Amino acid sequence: MLSASAAPARDADNQVLAGRILRLYDGLRAQDSLAPSPVVNSLFADLVATCAHADPVDVSSVLTDPRIAEARDNLVRLCAVGESQLEDWWARRTLAAPDPHAELAAFPYLRNYEQLAHLERHALAGTGHRPGDSGRLCFIGGGPLPLSAIMLSRMLRTTVTVVDQDADAVELSRRLIGRLGLADRISVLLADARSASDLACAAAGCDVVVVAALVGTTRVQKQAALRAVGTSIEAGTRVAVRSANGLRSLLYPVVSVRDVRDAGLVPEVLLHPFGEVINSVLVARRH
Repeated sequence: MLSASAAPARDADNQVLAGRILRLYDGLRAQDSLAPSPVVNSLFADLVATCAHADPVDVSSVLTDPRIAEARDNLVRLCAVGESQLEDWWARRTLAAPDPHAELAAFPYLRNYEQLAHLERHALAGTGHRPGDSGRLCFIGGGPLPLSAIMLSRMLRTTVTVVDQDADAVELSRRLIGRLGLADRISVLLADARSASDLACAAAGCDVVVVAALVGTTRVQKQAALRAVGTSIEAGTRVAVRSANGLRSLLYPVVSVRDVRDAGLVPEVLLHPFGEVINSVLVARRH
């Protein structure tokens, strides 16, 4: 329990933290474009660091701050736009490079993507899945730079079907996969994550489905995608859903255990990281 003198100090710290997040939010809103630039990169880097490394004791009061609550949905949307534009920019840069493998290795968040894929591999292992078990994996929401799909294909020793509803992202992703010489292991399809019929075709024969964090940036959109997954996959299929916890929920939308159950899936493992990995991982199964 906080002492009478400690409580005001803690409240003041919470106000400082909320104020910092709001200043970064205002800085991002003021930009004409969220495409990579020194200013945009710095704002996003500061925001991620602030949300990832804040004292967990502060989280509840910061999230319930009326100013943060009002900005929350739009902040997640800005982060989604920024991430999409970052991946698009790097996909085009990699395609134009003489050595695409070397160029992709310079991607500034490569280590974060790799750590998240490792976390998903271990979360799946906690449900009994072993690398090499998968006949095929379906990755929903691959975007223009399918780094996660590439890493999971290697770590789980499986072929991957990447799904995205954006035609430009699909075209870029296909070109990049081809340029990297991975077309024999990774395919990219244009499909709507909210369409059970689209997903039934994409996920046919897959025993693992991964739902990217930005497949739906609102709870309603996320629930619709999860329902489509739940009704389109075969019994026994594992579903790894990327979510967020604590202040990280200001960067990515949250998926609750209830959302997963409502989609007809049985939750089995939930991991909330505290290090550099931003996304939580919830693994469920279709029974």
